[in-house]
Amino acid sequence: MKRIFSDREFTYNVQGKHQLRVSGEGVSYTTANGKKSLSLLFKEIGSLFLLRYCNSNISYSVTFRDTNQQFLGEIDTDVLERREATIQGHNILETKSILIAFAENKLTSAFPDNIPTLEVMLAFTLKEKAIWLKNGSLVGAKHQVKLSDICRVKCVGNGTLNSLYIYTKEKGGFFDTPDMKVPVNELTLPVLEAVMAQNTGRGIDFSQGNGFDQKTSEYIIVRYMNSTFFQNENGSVSEDWHKIAYDHIQQYQADIKLSE
Repeated sequence: MKRIFSDREFTYNVQGKHQLRVSGEGVSYTTANGKKSLSLLFKEIGSLFLLRYCNSNISYSVTFRDTNQQFLGEIDTDVLERREATIQGHNILETKSILIAFAENKLTSAFPDNIPTLEVMLAFTLKEKAIWLKNGSLVGAKHQVKLSDICRVKCVGNGTLNSLYIYTKEKGGFFDTPDMKVPVNELTLPVLEAVMAQNTGRGIDFSQGNGFDQKTSEYIIVRYMNSTFFQNENGSVSEDWHKIAYDHIQQYQADIKLSE
């Protein structure tokens, strides 16, 4: 992985609102009036919970929790519509910077080749509790799926497109029940994109819309993914399956980029 936050940081001052700083190791945030100040290292954070991020284009809430789901803090991001802060029309620069830096830290520069040996908590749901990637499998409280068995992953949702359905069989029959469901987030997406590229030669299926304003779920790529996840540290792309994932994400031209 080409970690864009490995030796650089993102700092943004929103006049009258807050200052946000994101680095490869963590995040700090201070409101303009000084009433809220937060500084956390990514090694302390187990998961991020985002409010309004998948169904709004301004003002999101980012909640930080540890691996036991204990509350660590909460901040507001992208609270103003700023033309210089948009990415392909999405007002997400601050929020996506946090997501990409967090994912880079948790997945490490060895990603995606380290997936078979990587042990990391990917998400948390009420049904599955903590969902871990370990020993080459997705492991929750109720379901477990070997990554090597996955042949389809589809982004779906009811109103808000916020779930990834995982299948170990090609579609067949009236009841197309997934083997496991995981939330859309900054860790599940690159991991499953890599798995799909390696297993099948194609990426996650983002063709389903929400039945209202979104004809597809491709905007999820813009909001959560960087093609740099699939580049080598020098910016090259070596393996064929790396390139499949890289090309799938890069075509949307929505990477977080920092000045050299």
